Amino acid sequence: MKKKILFFLLIVLFSFPPITKAVNTETVGILPAHPDPNVMFSNAWFIYKLDLGQSKEDAVRVINNKKETVVIKLYAVDATTTSDGAFALLPEDAPRQDIGAWVKLAANEFELPPNTEKLVPFTVTIPKDADVGDHAGGIVMQEVEGAERGKALSGTGVKIVTRVGVRMYETVPGEVKKDFEITRFEWRTEPKITKSFIKDFLDINRKTMFIIGLKNKGNVKISPKAKVEVFNMFGQKTADVPEGEIGVIFPRGENKESFLVWDKAPFLGRYKAKLAVNFLEEGVGTGTKEVIIWAFPYRIAVILIFLFVVFVLSRLIWQYFREASKEKMPVYKVRGGDTLGSLSSMFFVNWKKLAKVNEIRKPFEVRPGQKLFIPASKRNIDLLVTMIEQGKLAPPMKERNEKTRRKKKIILIFVAGIVVIAGIIFWYKYKNRPAVSQNPQAQTGQNAPAVPQESQEKTVSGAIKKSSIRVGIFTPSTNEPISGTRLLRKLRLIGYSAEVIDDLAGRQYSETTIEYAPGKKNQADMVKNDLGTSADVGLKEIDGLGKDVVVYNLIKKEELPELGAASDKVSLRRDLVKVKVLEGGAGKETTEKIKTLIYQGGFTPEDEIGQAQRKDNQGLTVVYADDAQKDSAEDLASFLRESGYQAKVEKNSQTGNKDELILVVGK
Repeated sequence: MKKKILFFLLIVLFSFPPITKAVNTETVGILPAHPDPNVMFSNAWFIYKLDLGQSKEDAVRVINNKKETVVIKLYAVDATTTSDGAFALLPEDAPRQDIGAWVKLAANEFELPPNTEKLVPFTVTIPKDADVGDHAGGIVMQEVEGAERGKALSGTGVKIVTRVGVRMYETVPGEVKKDFEITRFEWRTEPKITKSFIKDFLDINRKTMFIIGLKNKGNVKISPKAKVEVFNMFGQKTADVPEGEIGVIFPRGENKESFLVWDKAPFLGRYKAKLAVNFLEEGVGTGTKEVIIWAFPYRIAVILIFLFVVFVLSRLIWQYFREASKEKMPVYKVRGGDTLGSLSSMFFVNWKKLAKVNEIRKPFEVRPGQKLFIPASKRNIDLLVTMIEQGKLAPPMKERNEKTRRKKKIILIFVAGIVVIAGIIFWYKYKNRPAVSQNPQAQTGQNAPAVPQESQEKTVSGAIKKSSIRVGIFTPSTNEPISGTRLLRKLRLIGYSAEVIDDLAGRQYSETTIEYAPGKKNQADMVKNDLGTSADVGLKEIDGLGKDVVVYNLIKKEELPELGAASDKVSLRRDLVKVKVLEGGAGKETTEKIKTLIYQGGFTPEDEIGQAQRKDNQGLTVVYADDAQKDSAEDLASFLRESGYQAKVEKNSQTGNKDELILVVGK
């Protein structure tokens, strides 16, 4: 059975975040590495305004909040909006035609130790023929599982792949076009969440959902707002649905299904709903559309019909039993001079009862020759028997009369019809009801699999650790040495234990070739995949290699990213780095700005700003007290320099605080 994949796209949606911290604990996360304090939301999203043909180098910050090593897959994708207007990043296998095709990452898969983070460089290049206006996409990361990717849901054939993404927006300068089209305006009613027994029974506890579709025909994103007014058949306004935002629509995109809710529903008659659309952006214009609503209380009508049927059926049943009771009554033939009063006295029966049994109405007269049924009772039973024996009364009827038989047929037809209708309703309601599956092979505590543990070769999820693979790189003299340096830095960024080797025992190849030791074929395939070259790469098993894998490097330098010497650096999670900020001559306003900046960068500054002993400090100085803090101090200083500030690092063991760094903000 082919396994289905459910993508739970956990997009980093910082709708209006003033500042951003690292992601939730016990997870992996992703953020921009170099937020610009002058660009709103750049601490949560990548926001660019690059021209046609222009490139920009940047980096993404990947954070491992888990207590175990993980292997991360990283890739760029295009963005879209869901049917209701929400932002969404496309799946990994979706075609890339926009930002997903413009971003080139330095590494697409790498290893990350517990409670650490790594900066992965990338380059975004805008094609010369790209459309003017807004473009959206993002960089997505997901944890690599073992041979069987994803976590299976117990008892199903479904696997879950969890992805975390960060948005990327690019606006190509040029002539702006703003246009739209209302593609849909429909309505339907749905039950309210709040319950009311009587209203639910009558099916009038409902709300009206107005479904709106909009298409962006321009080249910049638009943010529509809509409101709906409802008028009855007399032209009177019966509802004014409040204005609401219905998502963001990217150029050439369409919001097919957004909703506005009226907390009531039309009851009876003809209504007209009028939609009015405007936009947060200026210059887009407005639009209107109308829809006619015909309302009828079907449930109430069905209930009234049902009550009418029950009433008729009850009356027929009553009449049937009344007629059936006459079969046991003797019959008297009226003679001249008889009245209901005289007959009542003769047979000891109340005259009203006698009239009712024989269906005699006002003026309660009887005719000679008319046959009357005489009800029996304890008072007159002996009299009736005697009169039957004397021939003065006809004996009870032994066969049912035609009127009784006809009413019985009608009753049976009514009952059969009700049963058939109830059966149809039951079948229609439950024919598509999903079956509740039970897994008889549920695992018990005795046969449940052991909790996986991290080893030197594999992560908890079963992925092979790249740091466990020893890689040698040999670059022949026919290739540029810089290619070997770039390849070394790339493989170290990915997490391999890589180093340059000077000798390959005279072996030469005409193409880039990966040699691997016996039993290391899977590791060789991993390295081949991570090279990221478009050229052919050969594989060859070699005994006595001395390494797990050796790369005979003929890759052109242009195919490899240009990385710094510290590109393979893995640092402590920034949110675990505490920083005490001291004002050392820059003034309170500037110091507050620096404090906010490092918070946006993911570090954890103290709430209160302290005062440095000297007020003539120059630039920014990061002070650490212990060698264990050096990497974190260098990371903080590097972040400040990338943000446009002059920053240096100093060691001062006399500070005595090994739990936090000190940042002195000078002039």
